Order: sequence, then structure tokens, then C-alpha cells
Amino acid sequence: MNKIRTIGIVLSMFALLGLNSCDDDDIDSPGSAIIGPGTVHTRISKSGALTSLESALEAASGDLTSTLEGTGPFTVFAPNNTAFTVLAESLGYESTDDETAAEALLANIDPALLSQILTYHVVSGNMDAASFSDGTTLTTVLGDEISVIVTEDGDIQLLDATKEPQTNPVSTVVQSNGYADNGIVHYIDKVLLPQAAIDALDFDVRPTILEWATGTDDLSILASAVEKAGLADAIAGLDTARVLAPNNQAFADLLDALGDDYSSLDDFDNDAEIALLSNILLYHVLPPVDGSIDLTVGPATTLLDDSFVDVTADGTGFAFGDATATTASTLTAGIDAKNGLVDIIDKVLLPQAALDFLALLSSDDLATNVIAAPDLSILEEALIATDLAGAFADVTNVQDDEATNYTYFRPATVFAPTDAAFNELFDILGADYTGIASFDTEEELELLTEILLYHVLAGKVVSGDLEAGTATTVSENDIEIISVVGTENFVIGDATNDVNANITTPDVLARNGVAHIIDKVLLPKNAIDFINSME
Repeated sequence: MNKIRTIGIVLSMFALLGLNSCDDDDIDSPGSAIIGPGTVHTRISKSGALTSLESALEAASGDLTSTLEGTGPFTVFAPNNTAFTVLAESLGYESTDDETAAEALLANIDPALLSQILTYHVVSGNMDAASFSDGTTLTTVLGDEISVIVTEDGDIQLLDATKEPQTNPVSTVVQSNGYADNGIVHYIDKVLLPQAAIDALDFDVRPTILEWATGTDDLSILASAVEKAGLADAIAGLDTARVLAPNNQAFADLLDALGDDYSSLDDFDNDAEIALLSNILLYHVLPPVDGSIDLTVGPATTLLDDSFVDVTADGTGFAFGDATATTASTLTAGIDAKNGLVDIIDKVLLPQAALDFLALLSSDDLATNVIAAPDLSILEEALIATDLAGAFADVTNVQDDEATNYTYFRPATVFAPTDAAFNELFDILGADYTGIASFDTEEELELLTEILLYHVLAGKVVSGDLEAGTATTVSENDIEIISVVGTENFVIGDATNDVNANITTPDVLARNGVAHIIDKVLLPKNAIDFINSME
């Protein structure tokens, strides 16, 4: 019992010591206070997040470990392991089964240069998080300065010699106030580089194309568009390209032109609209031609398939034409990026695909197109009788309740029989069938519904994309797409295996698909069986 009581007293003392240590140290566990915080080097060497920094201190010239064991006081900005990995990879080192990229960097870097880099992370004195103020500069032990940024959220950031705002050169303090006997340690997420290291390592401080977009205030909408379209990785991965970058006003003008339904990028909220946004952005990326990304007058290839930007000279530089009548002027030309060039322009360029989309915005749905056609009145009557008018308005589509404009999911292709085609069907059925009203039993209406859905394919297939072969309809029965020998035309075969339907008017476009007007009512096997049963 006395042993248990003694252990309890000891544990209580440990807990009290741990609680007291929290006032002075928000990095270590409470138990570390029992043996004291140690030196700044002790704190670094005991941290699993700073193993690369510890290795760097040992590899550098000048016995920095002993220095950090000295009297001090020192304020150390300690790059974490991720920071060293990012630096190593940016310099071309790669991780292998034998060593990490950071290990490869430390094995090859000049120890004297490494010492310069590390002493650039040390400032004399005790500086806790509360002592930093925005806009101040700190003189490091190396003698070079680093700048302090304190954000509105209270984050502490450090700006090194790269000083290119587009590259996000700041190193953020991710863990602060690691108190030690001879100073204080702040963990940071980026290795700070003095000018000497930038020069010696031939470190490319230029922003990438994506960094230009994300780091330039006047390109913030472009950066958001790239993210929304899911193109960030593709743009970041470009080896070399020239990007025509519309500024914020250019995007505002585009949204105005699209109308009230588009007040921001948030209104691009379904798959079709996001695909359109992606196509527009790809239309602004000019890949190299014969290894060059220099501009020349004439059509310029873009990353959007089969779409070209017309490059013209406007007296002061280059202008860019799209599928509209208005050209884009250059605001800032030839900004040098790590993986290409950026030209800021004053207009969002629109490929033909974008104009086609805009035309669809003002077009009608399939049901409205059927109703509007004078020779499809019986089809309209049939849709109403079978309660399929709504289905043809959003035919086979899955309604997106969050969409601001239209439903684009699962567009349809409708083979629409003319009035004459229906009258021929009524003749075949006999005197009891004089019109759609003659389908007045539940069984007959079910059959009529199946016949109508036998004319619908899931997906938008314009006449130019028709291919010979079997196609499964929405009724789950197959029709035959049959090529006409000696022509580029197709006819449609049904279960009769007798008379085929001719497409008399192809490509009646609707916002949710396309209709092809045909001269025969297509009949599935159930309809054939029904007709045969009447004989």
C-alpha cells in the first residue's frame, strides 16, 4: 500500500511539473520539464520533426552544433523535415530506396555553403512569438536580413532573399516558442535562402506559370477558374508553354455577357459548365511549336483540340483573336516564368465550343422542339398521353437540384416520327386505331410508352457521329443503325426487319440533346407481337 501511495505522489509531482512547463513551452511534452529544456541544439536533436536539420548541422562546416550549445541567447528558425525535402526536390534530388532527397542534398552540398544557409536561420537574442511585428527586419548571424510578416490571422511568416511574391517565398512559423536554456526555437515550413545560396545553387527563383496565376492579384479569378476546372495539376506540370492570362476585368466582362445566371465562377456548377470552363482555359495555353514558344503572326495551336488562336500584330505587340469578332489586347507581355511565359490579356478568349454552349443556353429542350415542329403534332399528342412530355423535357436526365441553369446530365438522342409515319402505323393497326386517343387501355398505353422510348438513345449523338451497328434504346430494346451503301447517310432498323426508317431532317439541336426526324414509327418486338395478336 505504501508503494502504491509513493508512486501516486511521484506521478502527481510529474503532473504538476508538466502543467507548470506548459507556461514556458508549448512544444515539448510535460515530462521533458523534469530534466529541463536544455539548449536550442538539444531541442533540435530531440525533435523527430527536425532530423534533417540535425543532420544538416552535423554536415555543415564550423561546428554549428557546439555553437548552438553555447551561451547565446539564440533565436533559431528551424526548418522541419518537409522543408528540407521541398528544397532538395526543387534542386533536382529524388528519393530512392537507399536515401531520401534531403539526405542526397546534404551529402552533396558544399559544407561551407550549408553553414551559410543554416546561420541565416539564427538571430541573436530571445524572440518569442509575441515579439514579432509586421514589416520588421531581422539581422541574422550570417549578417543578411530576413523580413517578418504578421498576417491578419496572426500567422508569423519570414521572407528570404527570393523576394518574388508570386512564388510564395514566405516561410511560415508552424510551431512557436520552443524555449531553451540559451534561446528559443520556432519551427518553420521552408528553408530560408540567403542571396549567396541562391547564386551558388543556381536556384531558379522565377515563379512557375501556376505561381504567377495564384500569386498575382489581377489574376485571382483565373487562378480560381483553374482550380475549379481541375486543371491545377496539369498547369503545374507543364514543361514549357505560353499562357495567355485574362485579368480579373476580362472575367468580369465574360460573366456580364453570360447574363444574370452567371454572377461568379460559383455558377459554373454542373459537369457541362465545368467542362466548358476547362475548355476555355485550355484554349489559352499555347504549347511550343518546333521547340519555341515565341509568338508569330498567324494561327497558334492551343491545348484545346483542333482549336486555334489567331495571333496578329497590333503596332505595339500582339493581339489575339478567337471565335468571336473581338480580339484580346496584351496588357503585360512575356512575363518570364520557370516553365514558360505569361502574357496578361484583357479578354477571355472563347473557342467555338464556348459559342456553341452559349447557343444551347438559349435553345429549347427536346419536348419544346417536338411541340414546335408542325409535322410532329401526333408525337406531341403521344408524349402527353403517356406522361412522357416531362421525360422529353429532361429526357432520361438526372435532375440536378443545385444547378442554376439547366440539367445537362445524360443528354438524349430522339428519333422523332412524323405525323405521316404515325398515320401509317394507325393504318397497320386497323380501323380501331384512328389516332393516339385510340390507345385507351392501360395495356395499350404501356405499349405506346415502350414504342416512344424505343426511339430514344441515352447520350447526344449528332448525325455526323452515327456509326453502323446495334444501339440500345431507353426502352432496353435494340435498334439498328444501318449505313446506306455509296452515301454517308444512315437508316434506322427495328424489330420488323423489313422497312427501315429514313432520317428526313437530322440534327434538330436542343439543350438536352438532339432530335432526328424520321419517316417511320420504329416498332419493338412487343409491338410486333401486339399487331400479330390482332390478326
